[in-house]
Amino acid sequence: MSHFDEIQFLGSDCHGYFTSASARCAGVKSCELDRWTKNGRIENPARGVYRIANYPPSAVEPYVLAVLAVGRDAALYGESVLGVLNLVPTNPSWIYVVTPRRIRRKLGEGVKVIRERLGEIEVRDGIPMQRVVDAIRSAKGNVLKDRRLLAAKEGLRQGYMDATEYEKLSKELKN
Repeated sequence: MSHFDEIQFLGSDCHGYFTSASARCAGVKSCELDRWTKNGRIENPARGVYRIANYPPSAVEPYVLAVLAVGRDAALYGESVLGVLNLVPTNPSWIYVVTPRRIRRKLGEGVKVIRERLGEIEVRDGIPMQRVVDAIRSAKGNVLKDRRLLAAKEGLRQGYMDATEYEKLSKELKN
């Protein structure tokens, strides 16, 4: 398998995106990434993040890019989890990403980094994110209670939580 085939395989797991660290683990050298960027086979939208140029676009690309740009141990947080999973309408101009590490680099407009440790992280559709139950709780300051209740119902319907979690969360939200 050629190195570019490895890159395409890496990108297929994450909407056409991959990191320089994952490419290095696959045996791809930095000079190859530079060459492929110059000849248009891949794009470099953020520091350490690459995208396969001819990969079909997706509605979740901004979320993927935000998480990868923040770096390892990063995940979607709160309102952004509800938005990417289409549980309730949210404000798409802000993408909330959580990480336990300090981030010094510029991430671009619309990415808000929350610095805290998360418990459980799930990977859904190739994107690391906070558990839906926890995301509904974390969205308290940004999403109204009624919308969070709707998100919980939709999360139960779509199988992101079980009935026990839903009951506990809905009692919490109603109080």
